[in-house]
Amino acid sequence: MAANTPPENKLASSVSAPGGGHWVSSAYANLVFNTMGHSDEVEACFARHGISKEQLADSSAKVAFDPLSDAIFELMESQNMPDAGLSIGRQIHISSHGAMGVAVISSETVGQAIHDAAKYYHTSITFCDLEVYYDKDSVIVEIVETHGNPDFQTVVVEAMMLTIQNALEFVSGQSLDCSQVVFAFSPPEYASEYGNFFSGEVNFNGDKHMMILPKAILDKRCITADEHIHRLAEDQLQQKMQELRSNNLTMGHVLELMRRQPNNMPSLEDLAKVFNVSSRTIIRYLQAENTTYRKLRDSVHKQLATDALRNTDHSIDAIALGLGYQDTTSFRRAFKRWCGCSPSEYRNKAPQ
Repeated sequence: MAANTPPENKLASSVSAPGGGHWVSSAYANLVFNTMGHSDEVEACFARHGISKEQLADSSAKVAFDPLSDAIFELMESQNMPDAGLSIGRQIHISSHGAMGVAVISSETVGQAIHDAAKYYHTSITFCDLEVYYDKDSVIVEIVETHGNPDFQTVVVEAMMLTIQNALEFVSGQSLDCSQVVFAFSPPEYASEYGNFFSGEVNFNGDKHMMILPKAILDKRCITADEHIHRLAEDQLQQKMQELRSNNLTMGHVLELMRRQPNNMPSLEDLAKVFNVSSRTIIRYLQAENTTYRKLRDSVHKQLATDALRNTDHSIDAIALGLGYQDTTSFRRAFKRWCGCSPSEYRNKAPQ
């Protein structure tokens, strides 16, 4: 894929955590463990929150996000480390990302590295989304939090933003002096230290957490490019993505949730909460399945309406109310759009 001709204007990962909870790979949790001191105190703190040394040592293990964040909070207070997010982020090397890291390292261009990072981000962590926008002369990498813990916002975003910077500086072989980093929170008490961690300009109180880069950087060839290794990494990542999807976010699961309460159908935001992802991730998943939320909603309503008209003697008013329509006129209008005739005409013509 050429860096200057992305297949879409916005890219992002689109899977969620198995079992409905957020998690990180053991490599990330182990890195946090060592960054926080790797001492008996840290080990005891992790153990209190259900994270064992054996779990950290297992390269295939996944560590739940909530107990890990609780352990970090406790250690931040006991060790007086308000800037723990910066310390953790500085230590996260691209090699900590598993197969995704291999794909990023072996990418042909920086543009492809960014594309792969956004596409496969959830194979390593699930508590935030990574989105990429191509806008005129800039490429914007945005961090979208999905973990639902506002108290942990600063730590997460600091660490993830430095992770992005570390990865791109490693593959490009140059400092990102050209970057602009924007945080959607107020300057913390240690804001003066940010210049020691970030290569480019830093701003606070923005609308989003994002890194803005000149679009020209997309065409820069990665100093670690390897086509063969990249192909092998992508094969492995595609398999992991499929495993994650099969464990949770599927079209069948989405339709099941929408059919349960047709008169109070879950919104995009409701679905996002169920799958522990952002509503934008749900939209992208549906787009990948060549559909939209509105089409699915209409499909469910059409199926239930036609079933009721064929197999019950419920009045049209009752059917409309059961599907969540506050007035029969709106239901009749929608039904005619679906079937090309009125509900009464359909009932008269349809076999019982």
